[in-house]
Amino acid sequence: MRGQSAAVFHGWWIVLVAFVCHAVNTGLMFYAWGVFLVPLAAAFGGRGHVATGFSVMQLAAAGYSLGVGRIIDRRGSRPVQIVGAIVLATGFFLVSRVNSLATLYLCLAGPVALGSTCIGNLPNNAAVARWFVRRRGRALGISTAGISAGGIVFAPLAQHLIERHGWRTAYEVLAVMVLALVLPPVVAFMCRDPADLGLLPDGLPAPRDATRADLALVEREVERSVRPEVAVRQADFWFLAAAFGLTIAGLSAVLLYQAPLLIDRGLPARSASLVLGATAAMGVVGKLGFGALLDRFDQRWVAAVCFCLQTVGVLLLWQTTSVYWLACYVLLYGYAMGGNATLQASLVGDTFGRLHYGAIAWRMTPFLVLAQGIGVPATGYLRDATGSYGPALAVVMVGSLVAAAVVLRVRPAARPLRHQDASHR
Repeated sequence: MRGQSAAVFHGWWIVLVAFVCHAVNTGLMFYAWGVFLVPLAAAFGGRGHVATGFSVMQLAAAGYSLGVGRIIDRRGSRPVQIVGAIVLATGFFLVSRVNSLATLYLCLAGPVALGSTCIGNLPNNAAVARWFVRRRGRALGISTAGISAGGIVFAPLAQHLIERHGWRTAYEVLAVMVLALVLPPVVAFMCRDPADLGLLPDGLPAPRDATRADLALVEREVERSVRPEVAVRQADFWFLAAAFGLTIAGLSAVLLYQAPLLIDRGLPARSASLVLGATAAMGVVGKLGFGALLDRFDQRWVAAVCFCLQTVGVLLLWQTTSVYWLACYVLLYGYAMGGNATLQASLVGDTFGRLHYGAIAWRMTPFLVLAQGIGVPATGYLRDATGSYGPALAVVMVGSLVAAAVVLRVRPAARPLRHQDASHR
């Protein structure tokens, strides 16, 4: 079988697929949205109205995640991602044809939100979490690096397409890119579980060849797994939902309005999009860095430090008056925000185990999306009302500090023995 004979553990191909899907989904739905915000606002009546469309899309995605999560648990990520790529591409093509704010909202809440949910965090993180135990932090760090890599590519690309061809043609081009980039790797490599290829997580030997220590490692991970209906009754579930809801809302507000904020300060649109791409590039470094830290240190403290660094980064953006301090913001905030997705995925797995990761993650998703759906338009309306992003950035900083305090209250289940530790038993 391909998983047994290949020189590379098939789980790393799963990581590659997740990386690509993350890059396309977040690059287009998040980073490129910040670039499209200005021309869409000019076409449809202001930034607050267009930002509301983003919230409508996120709230719809929260609803879709309930059904998508159930399908992932039953059928795996592959069929969901295939359908998602087709639906998202269709949604982008329809957006390129809209002529009113109402039809924009319908497209965003319909095919765009559904397609994004199907190729986004839920299927990707669920797949990676099933294929790795000991190396879960590293694997999630690499796969979620695609989130920031998408910003590096798609923010400048979207700006280029808009300047050369207009925002409508830009959406048509991006619709084709979704199909071309997502479908081939998903069809070729995505597989639900190591057991489907006769393997154990982390590339451990096949069950018939595994040592007792190898099997004990997997058995302990299964034993500590919490069922989803039990997880939602535990305080840890709500601590994680609150902590990451606050940070995701703040992160979304900062990154989606970063380019408009810099344009308001006199930076050319092309330069603002490049700064956004540079911030995303530092996010790649942050995801890889935090992924390595998660396998070595208490994950709660890693998360708390990450949230505090985000607070300092937001302060730099708020107060920056020079290229030097803007560069400091890009380096610090880019690195810190890069760890957010990796931390969320890893802490859910660390707290509740691997077996029911997908079901627990999709139960948490509506709360995270709701926080994002409130934070993004609130930032736009505050800016329109006050003429400044300062009040919104102050709220983001407070939220990040509260999240740091909340995440330290999580009490993860006993971790499975590391392979090298188990081997001495």
